[in-house]
Amino acid sequence: MARGDAPATSVEEYLDALPPDDALALRQVRDVLLELVPDAGQVISYQVPCVTYRGTALVSLSQSRNHLSLHVQDPPLARALADEVTEGRWSGATLHFTAAAPLSRATLERVVQGRMAAVDARLAARGR
Repeated sequence: MARGDAPATSVEEYLDALPPDDALALRQVRDVLLELVPDAGQVISYQVPCVTYRGTALVSLSQSRNHLSLHVQDPPLARALADEVTEGRWSGATLHFTAAAPLSRATLERVVQGRMAAVDARLAARGR
C-alpha cells in the first residue's frame, strides 16, 4: 500500500489497493499460508495483513516499492532458516521476495511449521 494512504481495515482491502502483480503474488502466498495453518485467521495488524494461529500472530505480509515481504516475527527461527531457505533475501526476521518470484510452498511450510511450534510451546508454557 502506498505510503500516505489510509490504513486498510481488512486484508482484502489492503490487497486490493496494491499494484496487480504485487496483489496477485501476496494473495498466492496468503492462500498457501491459509491452507497450511489449521483454523487460520486473517487480520490487519500494524497496518499489514497478518495470518493468525490459535489467536496469535503467526506471520505477516507486506508490500514496499522494491519488494514484498513475509515477516516471520521470530528472529531465532529466521536465523535458523537463513541457511536453509535460499529463495528471497533475508533481512532480520523478514524474508523479501518479488512478485515475479513468490515464495514456494516448501519455504512457507518450513516457516509455518517453525512458527506454529513456537506458538504451541509458548501457549503450553502458559497452560493453554
